[in-house]
Amino acid sequence: MKISDLSLGLELEAVFGVGSSGSGEGSSVELYPPQEEAVREGLLDEKSENKNFVISSPTASGKTLLAELVMLNSVLREGRGKCLYVVPLNALANEKYRNFRAKFGGLVKVGISTGDYESSSRYLEKNDLSILTLEKLDSLTRVKPAWLREISVLVVDEAHVLGEEKRGPRLEGALARFVSLNPAARIVALSATIPNAAEFAEWLNAALVQSEWRPVPLREEVLLARNDRAVVERVLEEVQDGSQVLVFVNTKRGSASFARKIAERLNLRTAELDKLDELDELDELAERVEIGVDDLADLVRSGVAYHNSWLHPEQRKAVEEGFRARALKVICCTPTLAMGVSLPAKTVLIRNYKFFTQGRGNEPMPVCWVKQVFGRAGRPEHDAYGTGIIVAKSEAEFEAVEDFYLNGELERVESQFSVETLTEQILATVVGGANQTSQIRDFLNATFYAHQNRGEVERVKEELEGILAELSEDGFVEFERGGGKIRATEFGSLSSRLYLSTRSALALRDGINFLSTRNAETGTGISDFDLLLLLCRCEEVVPLRVKEAGEIATVLTENLEWLYGVGGGGAAGCGAVGSGAVGYGAVGYGAGCGGAAVGVGSAVVAQAWIDELSYSEMKRRFGIYPGEIHNNVYVLGWICYAASRLAEHLQKENNEDAELSARLNVLKDRIKHGIRKDLLGLVCIKGVGRVIARWLHSAGFKSPEEVARAEVEQLERVPGVGAKRAKRLKEEALRLCKRQCKRQI
Repeated sequence: MKISDLSLGLELEAVFGVGSSGSGEGSSVELYPPQEEAVREGLLDEKSENKNFVISSPTASGKTLLAELVMLNSVLREGRGKCLYVVPLNALANEKYRNFRAKFGGLVKVGISTGDYESSSRYLEKNDLSILTLEKLDSLTRVKPAWLREISVLVVDEAHVLGEEKRGPRLEGALARFVSLNPAARIVALSATIPNAAEFAEWLNAALVQSEWRPVPLREEVLLARNDRAVVERVLEEVQDGSQVLVFVNTKRGSASFARKIAERLNLRTAELDKLDELDELDELAERVEIGVDDLADLVRSGVAYHNSWLHPEQRKAVEEGFRARALKVICCTPTLAMGVSLPAKTVLIRNYKFFTQGRGNEPMPVCWVKQVFGRAGRPEHDAYGTGIIVAKSEAEFEAVEDFYLNGELERVESQFSVETLTEQILATVVGGANQTSQIRDFLNATFYAHQNRGEVERVKEELEGILAELSEDGFVEFERGGGKIRATEFGSLSSRLYLSTRSALALRDGINFLSTRNAETGTGISDFDLLLLLCRCEEVVPLRVKEAGEIATVLTENLEWLYGVGGGGAAGCGAVGSGAVGYGAVGYGAGCGGAAVGVGSAVVAQAWIDELSYSEMKRRFGIYPGEIHNNVYVLGWICYAASRLAEHLQKENNEDAELSARLNVLKDRIKHGIRKDLLGLVCIKGVGRVIARWLHSAGFKSPEEVARAEVEQLERVPGVGAKRAKRLKEEALRLCKRQCKRQI
C-alpha cells in the first residue's frame, strides 16, 4: 500500500508529497507493514468499529506518521474537533512542536503547553493540534475546561511510561478521567515496548497493531571488555567504519569522564577521520556549547560530547543538532536520552547496565529499557543495519547478560498505583467534580490498576472511606463517614489544581503559617532565603548537595528555628556553624551534605541565582552545573507561584494582609530571570536577560521608560549591547511602555 492509495484529500496529499494526479515524490512511497496494518484496521476511518488504537512496534517503524495522519484526518477531512499529542518529557514536547509546526503549520494551528498547571489554558482552545506533557494533560483533567470535550483525537506517545513508578500513576489517572469526560474522543497509544500490549488495548477498548518489523535490521551483541580501554577501542572501530555512536553510562559524572577517554584517543586520529570543513563545523559547535564551566567545548572539537542533566538547554540543543548533522561522532549519555529526543545512531553501546536508584542502590536496568536503547540503532536513510552492544566484564557476566537482555522477555507494563498515589488521584477526582463515593469508585474501575488487579481494587474501595477521612483530617476535603457528600475545600482544590503532591501542599501550608506567625510574634522578618527554603522543601524540587550549606544558610536567615527545626529541613551535618568567615566565596563544594540538609543546599543555590551569580561562578563555588540550575529554576518558579496562591488563601482565611503572597509573587519573577529586585522592570523588555539588564542598570538606565527615552547612540555604548541590539532594545522598550500606558488607561 502506498501513501497515494489512502485518498487523503488535496491538502493532506500536498503535505505528504502526493501530486493532484497521484504523482509526486510521496506518491510511490510504500507504507511500512505496521502502518498498512493500522490503516486496514480502520485507523483513518471515522466510522470504523475500531475507534481506539494501541500501536506497538519498534522505533522508526512509522508510528509518528500514523499519529500525524489520524490527527490531520480528523481536523481537515472530518472537519471536527481538535487533537492532543501527549509526550513524557519537555524536551520531547519541544521537538515535536518544532517538527509539527514546520510540517503542518500552513494547514493547522499548532501549539504547545508544558506547564501553567492551574490554568484551564484557554489559549489551547484556539489550536487544532496541541502538544502537551503528560503532567499538563493530568492537570487539565483536574481543571476540566469545556474545550477538553471538543478533543477528537488524543495521541499518547511513549505509552509504556504508564508503568513508571513516579509518573505512571499521573498518566493513568489522567487517561481514566479524560475518557470519563470525553468518551467520544479517539485514543491512539504508541510504544516500542509494551509486551502485554493486548492487555493494554483491552483496557482502552482499542484495536491492537503489534509488530516486530523494523525498517533497518538490528544486530544485538554482548561485548566482553574487561576494562574501559577495550570499550573505547570498540567505539573507535565503529567511528572508523563511518558509524556514529551513542554510549550509555550510568552516572552524569561517568558520562563526562568516559567522553574524555574517547576524545583523547579520537583526537589522535582526527586527521584520518575528519575533513577540514568538518573541523570548522566542530569549532563552531564548540563555541555554541562554551559556558566556561568545564571542558565540553574541548571535547566537541574532538568530535565527542556528553549529554546529561548538567547541560543547559542551549548546550543540549547544540549537541543534539551537531549529532544530527553528523559533525559529532560520539555522544556519551545517561539513561534519560533513551526516552528523550530522537537521536538515532548506527551503533548504540551500553557501557553500564546497572544504575543507581534512590532507596534501592545499584540494580540492573529492565530489559524494556535496553530494548528502547537498542531501538535507536540504525537510521533508515543512512544505514543498512544497526548495532546494539551491551558490555560485560567477565565470561560469567557475558553469559548472564546474553541470557537476560538478548534472549530474555520484556517486563510487563504494570500499573504503579499505590496508597500514596491513589490518595492524590482520589483528591484530583473529587476536585474534578466527584461528590459521592460511587463516583470515585467509577473512577477506580476505569483505571488500568483495576483492569489488572480486580481483587486489589475491591480492597481499595473498602478502604476508600478511610482515605477520604485522612484527606479530611489534613484539610483537603470535607467528608462524613457513612455515605455523606464529599466536597473539596479551597485548600484541597488549590493544591490539586496547582499540581502539588499532598505532602508538598501540607509542607507549604505549615511553612507559610509558621513563618507568618513567627514574624508576627518576634518581628525578626522573613528573608528571601526563608522563602526559598520553604520552596526547596517540597518533594518536587530536585535536592542539590552543597558542602557547608548550613554554614552559608546561617548568614542568609535570622530564623534559625526555621532553618534547623520546622518542616524536616534541618541543616545539621552540613558544616559547623560559626566556624569562621561565611559567604559564598568562603566555602568549597561537594557531596558532603546528606539527609535533611538537601533542601538547604537547593535553597543556597537558588539564593545565589537570584543574587545574579554567573553559571561559571556557581559551578566554581558550589559544583553545580548550568543544567541543574536551569531545571531547578523551572520547578521553583512553579512551586513559588503555587506558594503565593496558597499564601493568598491562608492570609484571607486568617484575616491577615497579603504581604507574604505579594513577596512570593515578586520572588517568582526573580527566580524566573535570576535577578535582584532592581532589575524587574528592565527584564520586561523583550530580548533583555539578566546580564544585559545589569549592564543597562549600571549605565544609568534603570527602567523601560529610561531605555525608551534614550538615544540609540547612548545604548550602543552599554557593554554587550552594540548598534544592532541598541536599536532593537529601544523599539521594544517603546512598545512595552505603550502597552503599559494602555493598561493604565
